[in-house]
Amino acid sequence: MTDSFRHHTRVEVRFRDIDAFGHVNNSAFVTYLEQARVRFLIDTIQVDVIQSLPVILAAIHVDFRAPILFGQEIEIGTRVDWIGNTSFSMSHEMTARTDQGTTRVVAEASTILVAYDYGTEQPIPVPDAWRAAFTAHEGRSLERPV
Repeated sequence: MTDSFRHHTRVEVRFRDIDAFGHVNNSAFVTYLEQARVRFLIDTIQVDVIQSLPVILAAIHVDFRAPILFGQEIEIGTRVDWIGNTSFSMSHEMTARTDQGTTRVVAEASTILVAYDYGTEQPIPVPDAWRAAFTAHEGRSLERPV
């Protein structure tokens, strides 16, 4: 896990995540990333009721690097890369610890989330409180590159 990820989430591999080939199915990788993304948001913007979080996933890209096997320990590093007007981008690095104690990167991912008003079904500006919390957490400017 690189030092560029200040937030870490541990995820347990469940038996139901294993496919017919004996490794974690790709859909479970996406679920693990979702867990890390939501945990990051809860921890950084201090939301206590996730159902009221006005955000929607707009895009996800996953590069699968290695399989995950049942019983391996999974850790996901998460960070905010940039904040735009109504959206922000996150990066994730997923690692697995083997029975031999070694750690390897099993996936790298990026997501784009949009601040969203579910009532009007329209994007909304990223709240200033989120901008401040993300910037403080990351310790760097999060201006969207042009």
